[in-house]
Amino acid sequence: MRLLPRFREDRVLREQVALVYRNYLPGIVGFYLTTVMAAVVLDIVSDPKNIYLWLTVSTIICAFALFDYISNRHVEFIPRVQAIKQVIALLGMGIIWGLYPLLYSDGESTVIMTTVTSLSAGLAAAALAMQSPCLPVFLAFALPNLTGLTVALFLLGGVVFNALGIASLMFVTVLIWFAMNMERTVKESIELRFRNIDLIDQLQEAITETQEANKAKSVFLASASHDLRQPLHALGLFVEGLRSTPLTESQDNFVSHISAASCAAGEMLNMLLDFSKLDAGVVDFHPKPFQLQPLLNKLENELAASAENKGLIYRTRETPLVTDADPALVELIMRNLISNAIRYTEQGGVLVACRKRSKNTISVEVWDTGIGIPQSEVSNIFKEFHQLGNPERDRRKGFGLGLAIASGLAATSGSEITVDSKLGKGSVFKLLLPESKSAVVEDIPQDRPLTRFDGAHVILIDDEASIRIAMYQLLTAWGCKCEVAESAEEALSILGGRVPDLMIVDYRLRNNQTGGQAIERIRSEIDASIPAAIITGDTAPERLREAQSYHAHLLHKPTSTNQLQITMQDLLGGK
Repeated sequence: MRLLPRFREDRVLREQVALVYRNYLPGIVGFYLTTVMAAVVLDIVSDPKNIYLWLTVSTIICAFALFDYISNRHVEFIPRVQAIKQVIALLGMGIIWGLYPLLYSDGESTVIMTTVTSLSAGLAAAALAMQSPCLPVFLAFALPNLTGLTVALFLLGGVVFNALGIASLMFVTVLIWFAMNMERTVKESIELRFRNIDLIDQLQEAITETQEANKAKSVFLASASHDLRQPLHALGLFVEGLRSTPLTESQDNFVSHISAASCAAGEMLNMLLDFSKLDAGVVDFHPKPFQLQPLLNKLENELAASAENKGLIYRTRETPLVTDADPALVELIMRNLISNAIRYTEQGGVLVACRKRSKNTISVEVWDTGIGIPQSEVSNIFKEFHQLGNPERDRRKGFGLGLAIASGLAATSGSEITVDSKLGKGSVFKLLLPESKSAVVEDIPQDRPLTRFDGAHVILIDDEASIRIAMYQLLTAWGCKCEVAESAEEALSILGGRVPDLMIVDYRLRNNQTGGQAIERIRSEIDASIPAAIITGDTAPERLREAQSYHAHLLHKPTSTNQLQITMQDLLGGK
């Protein structure tokens, strides 16, 4: 720690010396040309003795300074050493010029002395501009230069030269004062720049730590989500299998409660999945023109029951507007906004409406009569895991990710979410979408009637015995001819060259094998393009991107039976 102040002092000195060094070459050249001119003029006017000896000594000093500059201009210098070298070189130049008025002053020629005085003062003023960033370097030249001039003027005597001597003293004093102020300003500027650099370094370290913490959070979410999804996925499958068997009224009631608890846990994990997708950057955006009203009707059919269970009024205002956006992302954003409005509203209701804000913008709005948002919290509600009025972390009030996901999805699709709220009176969230003028409009797909899969040959690959049992029972109940295996090798042995209608494969298998690798191997061995679905509980960003690279439908645990049946319908087609 003792070395730190010295280090900071040296790095400031390095910059001071570097500033002087930038003007070093023009300073040497200018000084030497002035010396040559002064010697030639003095020789023509008064023919003084030894003037060219003085010029020769000046030439030698300038040559050494120039040689040092040329030989070391590309070499990393030591600040204090370089400062000493500059002081010595400038001291020599200052002494040489300080001798000029002492050796060659002429009291009978006011013109000569006035010229000498002007040249000395001009050189000192030029040195102030070029050398003041480092005060010792400036003083090394200016003091002997102006001291020699001042002494010469007083030695000549007389009213004129004494007045010039006094003026020279005042000039020296003012120059030193200016030089001190300029060096102080330069040092403060350099220190400020280094402080800014230090702050930038600290900021970069903080950003790096934040990124690492965010990455660790994503890894934790992925690991925890995967470990929880496995048993929940099996639980959901067993519950559905149990429902297909004859049950008493009491047993059916228990199964319903088990199913509700399983669905609630699944919803929270799906919320984490959506958030992980945003972190992973794997959210696809496919805009197309579609009518908003069918989407709003679908959301009302899905969410109105939740509002009615709380005694709330749920209304959707009819709209003919057409937007050009990704219907899947708009649906997910609106579902989060509406669910959030229902969650934080205890009386009154929720209104969903659309209106045109400008020629090319549609505002899809969710109004509620809920608790409202304090102005101090408006900027925080879109942060992940941030909840208002839930210090006890009540699960029924959500996970604090809905608005963060909605905001992230809106940003991904180039849209924007705004909010207006009055504490205790309610809020309105507005999703701004581009209006479409297209004549071709696609309908939002509605829930399809589910069918059986009688006779469909399905091979299931999963290394979890409980999953294999539950899936076998469920698929068999749906009419499938189901065969199960825990690896690609076992599946190939069971198939014996037969081509199944569908493969359902877990993403993580034994021996570090992935579901995608298993699918590719079976397709290659059987030499057939077999439809496939990958089921995964892994939400790590790199895993999501890897899973999407395979030509297979991707499902996430816990998978609902409705999702599984719709996926199977898509993959099996008419079979």
